[in-house]
Amino acid sequence: MSTEEKIEYQEIIGEAKTGSYQPVRFSRVKYKNNNSTFIDIRLYQRGYDDDGEEVYFPTKTGFQFEEKHFEKVVKSWTITPSAYVHPDVMKKCFDLLAKRQFESAVLQAFKCIEISIRKKAKLSHDQYGVKLIRKVFDPQKGVLTNYDLPVSEREAQSNFIAGAYGLYKNPCSHREVEMDFYDAFERILVASKILKIVEGASFNNSNSN
Repeated sequence: MSTEEKIEYQEIIGEAKTGSYQPVRFSRVKYKNNNSTFIDIRLYQRGYDDDGEEVYFPTKTGFQFEEKHFEKVVKSWTITPSAYVHPDVMKKCFDLLAKRQFESAVLQAFKCIEISIRKKAKLSHDQYGVKLIRKVFDPQKGVLTNYDLPVSEREAQSNFIAGAYGLYKNPCSHREVEMDFYDAFERILVASKILKIVEGASFNNSNSN
């Protein structure tokens, strides 16, 4: 049986030297009868098919290894934009992303927001969701509202946080949502930004009643 016949699926996840005669492509490969996924790093050669269309052919120059080992290697340098992703979100979400459990990853990211809000605003666990967000970021009396901002910006911030929660998190809680890695990652970045807003907020005790 050939190597191609043993492949269950293969997807390109990245590319270096894009547009050159010999780009380097990063692919995720899953073989039949093997529970592991592999990362293939390979040099491709630009050429032409029988119809004269430009195509890229894989060369023998390259290697692959289990994805779990690949993650250990890249963790020590900068494949993940950690400057943009809150460490709590990374801890909760990135293993799920690696396992392609995209809905669960998004849910965990927004769960971090709820937990942080309740802790910061000193609220009980029976308060949650968009209602909780609207309460603590109310433009006029929210305990986490930034009163240094003009009223219009307070309203915009409240709408942004509640809107993102309702649009990105809630559907994952109530139905199946089709998304790929990039869809999930974008939502996680938004959740991370919101979490940073929450953590940077001051608790306004005078507005707690």
